[in-house]
Amino acid sequence: MKPLAQVASGDGSGQRLLTFEIGAAAYALPIADVLEVAEVTQTACIPTLPRQVAGVVNHHGDALPVITREALFELSTGELPEPQHLLVVGERPADAGRLGLPVDRVLGLADGPVAGRATELVAGRRPIDGRVVHILSTSQLLARASQAIERAVDRASGRLGPGQGGQ
Repeated sequence: MKPLAQVASGDGSGQRLLTFEIGAAAYALPIADVLEVAEVTQTACIPTLPRQVAGVVNHHGDALPVITREALFELSTGELPEPQHLLVVGERPADAGRLGLPVDRVLGLADGPVAGRATELVAGRRPIDGRVVHILSTSQLLARASQAIERAVDRASGRLGPGQGGQ
């Protein structure tokens, strides 16, 4: 995977947001939690996990889980164009978990405020460049990705039947 940009978290970056699109919606994450913006590459399958849920990519020699936009945001595949970028998202400290998030396109940087630890995926909304942007909680994004993967594994193993394992 070739990085497009290493994202530094120097002075003041805690109050900046990286904005991006998925489908028709605009989202943002705290720039301090976006470790890298990379090109989208082919994901490898994970045994017992459907490709429409997640896969892995080689990220600087380590396996990086990549969850699909459809599984994470509960979107229909037909609604989305091909992703242009892969955000490598992780909380500090680095061992708290990392995730590859394919996005339609990166829009740019915006000034905060950055939401603190939220209990919902969307920690807040605010207008940026004439659009309502959904500011995501990184901890909730990582938790939702983990839950989606666990549900898919449970379904594949027969532990959950159809219609079980909702939000």
